[in-house]
Amino acid sequence: MAQTLSTFDATTETDQLIAAVAQDGGAIAKNFLAQEIIDELVRDMTPHLEAVDWCNTESTEQVGDEFFGLRTKRLHGLPGRSARVSDILLHPVLHALSDHFLKPLCRTVHFSTGELMALGRGESDQILHRDADSWLYYPQPRPEVLVSVNVALTDFTSTNGATVVVPGSHRWDPSRKAEPEETTQAIMTRGSALLYTGNVLHGGGSNQTDEIRIGLYCGLLLSWLQPLEKHLVTNDIEAIQKLPEKMRILCGYTEEGWDVVP
Repeated sequence: MAQTLSTFDATTETDQLIAAVAQDGGAIAKNFLAQEIIDELVRDMTPHLEAVDWCNTESTEQVGDEFFGLRTKRLHGLPGRSARVSDILLHPVLHALSDHFLKPLCRTVHFSTGELMALGRGESDQILHRDADSWLYYPQPRPEVLVSVNVALTDFTSTNGATVVVPGSHRWDPSRKAEPEETTQAIMTRGSALLYTGNVLHGGGSNQTDEIRIGLYCGLLLSWLQPLEKHLVTNDIEAIQKLPEKMRILCGYTEEGWDVVP
């Protein structure tokens, strides 16, 4: 792994971070969330994580258990599990990224999906993939349709499963495969975040430690594409109604009955 990802402070260097994401497909933002917010997220999510087994995501004919992780736990319906998820989805850095990459192509954006991912000991490297390939009917070459953030609720290290990223691969021909020397890892401390585009190759790393590596993923999507998660199904409607107005709109809930620009 000879490549690296640029690292910036989320509180002061938004323009430089956006430029780095445009260049490499991803960048790391230090101090994305305060430690008190991380503490609350961990407190709120821990009982739900402890209640499910490893490899708790149902595989499909197209995507097998190995992709989702034999030693990985995944949770959805995150806004209903912790009010602090709003601190991620409404973060100004994430929306600055969305404004740069997505707003030229749409009137507004939607919350595509949220996923808490806990990687346990013995988890192997995930297959490198592009999140934008979830919308395969959108032909290549395509613009960016998705911007994503993966917040470190624990430290992400080289040995506990830090996300593998292929810098620059968002500009590659879709048939090109990454060589080992073209990859890097998003090594970052608790409270930092990996911000990246839907067209960049990436995947969860292998966990060779006794630690459980936990990240909280959220993606913002062009409003005219179908979100991967039905938030009014995965969350109780009462929980959605308690969210800030902009969060309710991102989740697809409006009392007006039509799309509203947040």
